Amino acid sequence: MKSSAIRFFNASCSLGTDLDSCVDRLLNANHQPVTESFPRQRDPVTMPYFALPYEGERPSATDIIYNRLQQLAEQALQACALGTAERQRTGLFFGSSSFDVAVSEQQYRQQLDGEQPQHAVPMPIVGYGKLAQSTGQKLGLSPYRFTYSTACTSSANALLYAHRMLQSGVIDHALVMGFEFFNETTLLGFHGLGLISPGAAMQPFAAGRDGLILGEGCGVIVLSRDYPDALLQLRGGAVATDNHSLTAANSDGSSLASVINQALDDSHISATDIVAVKAHGTASLMNDEAEAAGLGRIFPQQLPPVFALKPFCGHTLGASGALEMALTLGCLARGVLPANPQAIADPQLGVQLLPASCSAPDGHYLFNCFAFGGNNNALILQRRSL
Repeated sequence: MKSSAIRFFNASCSLGTDLDSCVDRLLNANHQPVTESFPRQRDPVTMPYFALPYEGERPSATDIIYNRLQQLAEQALQACALGTAERQRTGLFFGSSSFDVAVSEQQYRQQLDGEQPQHAVPMPIVGYGKLAQSTGQKLGLSPYRFTYSTACTSSANALLYAHRMLQSGVIDHALVMGFEFFNETTLLGFHGLGLISPGAAMQPFAAGRDGLILGEGCGVIVLSRDYPDALLQLRGGAVATDNHSLTAANSDGSSLASVINQALDDSHISATDIVAVKAHGTASLMNDEAEAAGLGRIFPQQLPPVFALKPFCGHTLGASGALEMALTLGCLARGVLPANPQAIADPQLGVQLLPASCSAPDGHYLFNCFAFGGNNNALILQRRSL
């Protein structure tokens, strides 16, 4: 299978509202979460959160979901000079865990505050497919419009299937967007599961790790076929399901190693061709244990350099595939790999994240993304020199 050219990538998250500002702060390796409060709860709740840096108050959910996403999409299409004819050969691939849940919450609160609160309906709308259809129609895109909601692998799967559709010749270009925006349902759900870091610090693979911190953001990537000279390419990937547990992969690493091996085979390379790894790195006890074991199976002699991005933008759930892909590409475009200087490795895991930034070599990069429900995804990127 041929590679898909990566034509455009952009990111918006707690690090910044555009790719350059995000990468600047990421490479500075010093970014802390804010504190979110939930005063409507019977017992008030606070938790750390990597929020988007809005000017003033957070915009309405309706504005974010229906207006800002479309603006980011239009910007990407224009940056690639995709006119009317090209757009009709462009597929749209959305990945998210929550899609428009924030809009449903907004409407529910308005009903509660209205004249007949007894008639308020929780989650009055769920617009998974409708969001893709309406966005694609406004942008003049092809009828191939898809939504993926596979928990934390949502937009990673969107990238993989966009790549496969490109290589099949069904479409010539693919607009992939992963997004996750603030909503109380998600945050309070993770809080209830006891997964949020009480120490308000994400430390993947560290001895003192105590949980994750959620975040919001959006990653935008445009892929095209028949651009063989592209410096950044998506070579291939794989997705597989592990039924070991509802919330964690098999801790022996077998299921994660299996999907990584499938991604390597799909990309026609071997593990020795990998020059660095973007870890999923949630900083939760069992997921880090499983990922470390899986990497140990793939690289039994020595791990290539490993870096993690969630300590700086949070776990953005369904957005993390596209968002972390855009951040990784932003670093590779600058020829630098980001550091995780505060992570003190757990010796039982055997994964030491990069303590300092270093040059990004040409070659193939492994991109891990694993999810609740046992949905696991691995992608292979390639960076080439001029």
